[in-house]
Amino acid sequence: MRINGVIKYYRKRENLTQEQVANYLNISTPAVNKWESGISYPDITLLSPLARVLKIDVNTLLAFNEELTDAEIKKHTKEIGEMVSKEGFQKAFEKGSDLIKQYPSCDELIFMISTVLRIHLLGHKIEEKDKYERKIIDWLQLVASSGKEKTASMAKLDLSAIYRDKKEYENAQEVLDKIPEIEVDKKIQQALLFESSGKIDEAYGIYEYKLRKNAYETFTVLSLIISMLYKEKKISEAEEYIERAKKVAEVFDFGAYHKYELDLSLAIEKKDKEKTIEMIINMVNEASSMDDSMKSKLYKHMKFNVTHSMSKDKYESLVKGVLKKRKNIDFVKNDSRIKLLLK
Repeated sequence: MRINGVIKYYRKRENLTQEQVANYLNISTPAVNKWESGISYPDITLLSPLARVLKIDVNTLLAFNEELTDAEIKKHTKEIGEMVSKEGFQKAFEKGSDLIKQYPSCDELIFMISTVLRIHLLGHKIEEKDKYERKIIDWLQLVASSGKEKTASMAKLDLSAIYRDKKEYENAQEVLDKIPEIEVDKKIQQALLFESSGKIDEAYGIYEYKLRKNAYETFTVLSLIISMLYKEKKISEAEEYIERAKKVAEVFDFGAYHKYELDLSLAIEKKDKEKTIEMIINMVNEASSMDDSMKSKLYKHMKFNVTHSMSKDKYESLVKGVLKKRKNIDFVKNDSRIKLLLK
């Protein structure tokens, strides 16, 4: 809530008219009206007297104590992501900036907005990228100094990644060194407690969560190793790792999409046009399988948020959008099959 909304809300709560507030503060009634309309703001010398009249503290008046729920943060973040596609990056950035001004103490919101805008900044041709990136860095630095250790650590990870991309390796290392090395994971102990106290489904849920999380981390690390091997032109070694990564995807029910994605990377590296086209087609056709783990028996006790689950067409549209932006498949984009598929 902005300061104008705070003033209006608490004035009405105290059954005061704008004229009464004005009289208490020895100012004009139109001045109070302008505050509540958002046209102007109270002078700094009036903040304490105004807070006393409204029977609140200055922090509440300035909305510094306002917190958002996880659902509200997700809603705002989703809106900004959608706004990039519909109205452009600048409008989404302005919306994000406005939200951060409204909720300057909500570290989670600032972090999520920064992350979403940064992702879109990487994937789009945007003028004045440096200007936007500097502001995102400022936001992340703000969150990195937060007392909420988990959120602060996530912001530091993002900052380190940004500095690494900018080849500012010393800054990247400095930020990384500030992240606590040890993070206590109490989930296994919690699962054992659930099991001992007869809460079997809850125990299964935690074990399945750990299984899925660790499997995804293994798959991700294998994929990163494959990328490094490509850079070193060690293609035969990369092929061995691809087979291992595909087995992980198969054993832990990650879906065919992820296996085709690995095969596509190899086809691109070899500049194998026909194989590249085949894998692109397979990835689009199997787009909805990227979330197969949510339907797997391996994770049947886990509670997934499927309220807003996507249709098969939505998955295909998402993958097509990503493929259109990929520069490393430009060598097949003029093929009629790919043109038809991605149009």
